[in-house]
Amino acid sequence: MKNIIKKQTSKIILFIAGLFILASCGKENKIPMGYVNFTIEPNSSMYSNLNNVGGYEYFIGGYKGVLVFRTGINDFVAFERACPFDHEVAVEVNKNNSNIIEFPQCGSQYIYIYGDIIKGPATTPLRQYNTSYNGTYLHIFN
Repeated sequence: MKNIIKKQTSKIILFIAGLFILASCGKENKIPMGYVNFTIEPNSSMYSNLNNVGGYEYFIGGYKGVLVFRTGINDFVAFERACPFDHEVAVEVNKNNSNIIEFPQCGSQYIYIYGDIIKGPATTPLRQYNTSYNGTYLHIFN
């Protein structure tokens, strides 16, 4: 009888723990979808920070803005600036290490090439937007 009670109690505890995990996961990355659809010339003097590999620029669009990185001569990535942990906070590029995207308010950090998390409390990657580059024009869109 004691074993049956133990098993039932264990099942109930696991079920409740699962509910808490699911509830907490649902709070993260609830960033409202913002419209993104613009084209730039990344090699122009207007976007001088994007003229070199490793450069980045902030743009209006999305929910809190769009962050565009040049990851190669012909390669770009674009991310939503809203934090997956607290979407009211906008991302900043770490001035000491431009390979790191961070949210100073919560301490979450991401690697700029993929938007993958390096350090929490956030547990999900950055929202990434599509990019298309033809050698002259860079189109960023969702």
